[in-house]
Amino acid sequence: MNIIDCITSPFTTSIKHKSLLEGFITREIKKRFIGTFGGFIWTFLSPLATIIAYSFVFSIILRMSVSVEETGTDKFLIFFLTGYFPWLMFADSLSKSVFVLLGESSLITKVVFPVELLPISTVISTFIINIIGYVIILAYLLFKGFISYHWAFIPFLLILQALFTLGLSFFLSALNVFFRDTSEVLSIVMMLWFFATPIIYPASMIPESMKIILLLNPMSFFIDTFRSVVLLHQIDFFSLAVMFFFSLISFMFGSWFFLKSRPAFGDVL
Repeated sequence: MNIIDCITSPFTTSIKHKSLLEGFITREIKKRFIGTFGGFIWTFLSPLATIIAYSFVFSIILRMSVSVEETGTDKFLIFFLTGYFPWLMFADSLSKSVFVLLGESSLITKVVFPVELLPISTVISTFIINIIGYVIILAYLLFKGFISYHWAFIPFLLILQALFTLGLSFFLSALNVFFRDTSEVLSIVMMLWFFATPIIYPASMIPESMKIILLLNPMSFFIDTFRSVVLLHQIDFFSLAVMFFFSLISFMFGSWFFLKSRPAFGDVL
């Protein structure tokens, strides 16, 4: 399978099997809340609880602050949450995707269907669930008058991040079929990745000698760009180009690895 096929196959398959994909997405969302008394109400209560908890910690206990000139706000909570929720969409998608093939092993071995729809539906459903917290923050900022025409870039940034995430999800879900320790390694990597990304601190706090960490970290570009668009009302087209590059590479390699590994899933699972 050539590179062009690797790029186009997930899209053409998703369009061709649109109803099946929608069914998987709906099932993934329902599965998060099935058996709970609150049901879908938890999609709103959970991010609200997160916001309240971090508000208590950062505004009352730690009382951390940032400068308006550098970040666009003097409220550390706003600074943190505008970076945290995009990270949560990314991290939660990977943690769910790594198990998606193993969790559906009985379906994969008994029914013939496009298996790539499973990671795709997992990423889409996870983004849908976690984006609610981000929308709550945006609604608050809108109320405070932060809105700008730069916010029109937000859907595009989300699409780029979703493609970057999907590429890694393809790779990790397939890899976990053959190497069952993948999920354990991923949990360690994600912890280190979180602290290596300027989420709980401004990028300017990183010493010059360690700036290479930011340049090699795709999520640093995503987080900083989200914040620049939302809080500073700026868009760095160089960062946008870097994000596009990382997303394309991740998606190409991830889909290639997944599609190449797919014929062996039935034998291993």
